[in-house]
Amino acid sequence: MSMIRFGMAQWQHPAWVDWIYPRSESTGARLGHYARFFKSVEVGSTFYTDVAPEQIERWSQQVPDDFRFSFKAPRRISHQLNETPFAEVLKDWQQFQTLLQPIQDKLGPTMLQFPASVDSSYLMTIAQLCQSWCLTSSLSVEVRSLSYFDKQEGERALLRLLAGGQYDKVIMDSRPVFSTPAYCDSLEDAQRKKPRVPCHVLATGGFPVVRFIGHPDLERNHIWLDQWAAKLEMWLTEGREPTVFVHSSDNIAAPTLASWLDEKLSIKISGYEKQLALPVQHEQMGLL
Repeated sequence: MSMIRFGMAQWQHPAWVDWIYPRSESTGARLGHYARFFKSVEVGSTFYTDVAPEQIERWSQQVPDDFRFSFKAPRRISHQLNETPFAEVLKDWQQFQTLLQPIQDKLGPTMLQFPASVDSSYLMTIAQLCQSWCLTSSLSVEVRSLSYFDKQEGERALLRLLAGGQYDKVIMDSRPVFSTPAYCDSLEDAQRKKPRVPCHVLATGGFPVVRFIGHPDLERNHIWLDQWAAKLEMWLTEGREPTVFVHSSDNIAAPTLASWLDEKLSIKISGYEKQLALPVQHEQMGLL
């Protein structure tokens, strides 16, 4: 059976001290401790700023061979298509791939995340970027314009593009955080920042990516985690290798939610080997 990789949206969080990594370790050593428990991580820093090749290499040296980084493409590529000549966008895209090339054996799906302003009229631009992907690792695309969720030609055209090139679709599941009114700061913040897009669960390539945004009332998440356990079981049976990035409204309890999903899979699938064995001390995390 294929394997699944669990990861977080970050590899360090102040609330994870004395849980995921010891207090005695410097912040620079936390990635190595994180990689003892998780096999992947979203790297958002490349979206916001230029990261030096030496930094990429240092990160790579801190993790085992079976660990995979999922870097986000710089926003100047995905979010400034109206402001920059496309030839320059393509040049930046190639430079970004050159940056990642030395560690491509530790690359998971690289994520091209487009804002809501990039609607279905940009489909050919998205196609050109996908077709310019030259690395051996997989490429995934996240869209946030509702024109790609219309169950009509806008969505069908995107799915044809992705499936035809074996590019993966990033499936954003923000249903949990929008399932109740915002009654606390973290939930209000999540509802303000996370996209409220339909959760259309379709795999277009061999390495589907799920971004699950959990509710701060942890027990409420079971209904959605059960649904994902069923879908992940199907994908594994089909030979796909999904990556699941688990967030929560403040990310404090995200590792807990990932371990719950892992446990559900171990119950559903005969012979499934659990991926996550988190330190027991985390029981207090749900009280924070």
